[in-house]
Amino acid sequence: MVALVIAVTGCQTTGHKITQIDIGASRDQVVATLGRPDSVRTIGDFEVLNYLDRHRTRVSMGHTDYAVVLLDGKVSQFGPGQVRRDGLRSVVIDSGVR
Repeated sequence: MVALVIAVTGCQTTGHKITQIDIGASRDQVVATLGRPDSVRTIGDFEVLNYLDRHRTRVSMGHTDYAVVLLDGKVSQFGPGQVRRDGLRSVVIDSGVR
């Protein structure tokens, strides 16, 4: 039974796992839920954790980028897309950018 739970949990996509993140969650909670990020960068006061969700179609291999934005070590926003500056002191996740 435990092996089945581990196998099913291991098969969840990043897109599914990210729905388990909450605003205000700590960086450690994010990494425990989503795993090690594919990349990390800093934009002003924000730390951005980027995750790449790879998926295979009949024709090719595709991906969806997911971002988790941290401010003071806590999640301030998350979702699909790339993070960009939105003024001097804020960022936004732009899902139109791939």
